[in-house]
Amino acid sequence: MNKKNYCVPILIIAWRRPEKTLRIIEKIKEINASKVYIACDGFDKKNNRYESNIIATRKILKEKIDWNCEKKYLFSNYNQGCKYGVSSAINWFFKNENEGIILEDDCLPHLDFFIFCEELLEKYRTDERIWSITGQNIQLGKTFGENSYYFSKYSHCWGWATWKRCWEKYDSEIKSWPKIKDAKIIEDLFTSKREINYWKRIFDNIYYHSEPDTWDYQWTYICLVNSGLTIIPNKNLIENIGFDDEATHTKEEVFDSRLENFKRFSSGLLPIKHPNNIIKSKKADRFTEIICYSGANPLNPKELKFFIRKIIKKLKNFYRTYN
Repeated sequence: MNKKNYCVPILIIAWRRPEKTLRIIEKIKEINASKVYIACDGFDKKNNRYESNIIATRKILKEKIDWNCEKKYLFSNYNQGCKYGVSSAINWFFKNENEGIILEDDCLPHLDFFIFCEELLEKYRTDERIWSITGQNIQLGKTFGENSYYFSKYSHCWGWATWKRCWEKYDSEIKSWPKIKDAKIIEDLFTSKREINYWKRIFDNIYYHSEPDTWDYQWTYICLVNSGLTIIPNKNLIENIGFDDEATHTKEEVFDSRLENFKRFSSGLLPIKHPNNIIKSKKADRFTEIICYSGANPLNPKELKFFIRKIIKKLKNFYRTYN
């Protein structure tokens, strides 16, 4: 692959993790990426705790992308936070490109990820049913079908790709939520009351309280209400290297037993074998909902262990808060 330039545009989104940023750059260098966009959020004037890290990260971004490629930089003069820092970088990216790959500074891709995205970006370029391609697989070794990938209603954003045609519908404020909620569209998207209540609470918090400070729930929202599907590989192609004290959201204690799965990636996905039909995997989506979102049904023995872990985490957090 390194014998020719890789032509799919790539956006690197970094902030204050210089060592991890360098690892992402080194992986991109292996494929001789011909067009690289580089975004870095800015300093918090009220808190200079990360100033030296941000300076070090920007130095690496300027000096280590040293192969022959087209480079464009977007360095913010102030700290925008996760919600606007990431979404504004992707807005900028798609003002210049019609499709491309997005990598945050904790998402280390396997080399197969780039081939996977390149082929599928082309194959589904005009298929409005498909909204994104991810390298992230959280199925703990389970596969769905005999092909290289399956389709999901959930968008996973630890190493992913999409098209301008989809991202241009993104809204960080999800302004359509009151109408969507009144129309009971969420009730049509999920199967249990627990799931429905969970997602209503998530979208209520974003719309009414601007919480949490993140951008990806909004992307999930836009995909869900537009019935946009995500392509998910049957082998994980992204190693998340951000599970540590530097993380904003991926603290180790939060992800407990799932941690090792997120820390490793696999090869052997190529050559890509395509499904004959575009049908979302209900079994995969059910597992995703359990492990990532609304959690387990305590009345179902197969899900009980996930329910117990959630309770333990809540108790631990309560103890840390009040002791």
